[in-house]
Amino acid sequence: MRSAAVQGFLPSRHGFAFANRWPSGPAFEWRAGYLRIGIGDVADGLCGGMCHAAADRFLRGEATAAEAPQPMAGAPLFREIARRQLDSFHWLVGVPFRFWWASTRLRAGRWTAADQAREWRVIRADIDAGRPAMLGLVRAATGSPFSLNANHQVLGYAYEAAPSTATIRIYDPNHPRRDDVELRLRVRGAAADGSPGGSRDTTTEHGPPAATPDPAAAGRRAISLEQSTGEPLLALLRWPYRPVPRPG
Repeated sequence: MRSAAVQGFLPSRHGFAFANRWPSGPAFEWRAGYLRIGIGDVADGLCGGMCHAAADRFLRGEATAAEAPQPMAGAPLFREIARRQLDSFHWLVGVPFRFWWASTRLRAGRWTAADQAREWRVIRADIDAGRPAMLGLVRAATGSPFSLNANHQVLGYAYEAAPSTATIRIYDPNHPRRDDVELRLRVRGAAADGSPGGSRDTTTEHGPPAATPDPAAAGRRAISLEQSTGEPLLALLRWPYRPVPRPG
């Protein structure tokens, strides 16, 4: 068994106490004289911004924000979270594109155990280095760019892994103040704990493999993912994260 954690981090202490539920309204406003143009709609969620802001504050050693009330639009904390939401998209291209890419591969049956194991190894390396890991949760296999808001972002801060299995503890902005939210991963034929080889279990969820297995279908059966709170989870991605200095 292999394990690691970001020392001192707990969602109940370092996450936000309010949930990722926001009344409809723009994330940003562009003003030119009397003209105001709203950009984005926070009713779609600010999960990436909340995870980034929580990690920033933790790494800066700031006092916990766990008691802060949900901010109104325009308040300093709202602006901080909205700015970090924009940052979390990685130039408005990287994160949306990779959500779409993974969703499309899932729909086509081309998201394999090797793909998932590769993402997991980078996530594990972040936590091994004592850094919070930004995670993308793919929840829909539509391949449509108009369904990207079905996906979600969370922050990983601890894990336990054995050959071919792993449990990742996360801060999920949809479940504030909870230290028990987990992601559970099984990748057959890959070593989740970093050891060579890994499990060679080729059985499916319903019995032995077919006599003439389809490689894409075998790849899908080789991956098992779930979130402890019951939301659908089809693939797990690792996002780039760069902390920002203290504002002002």
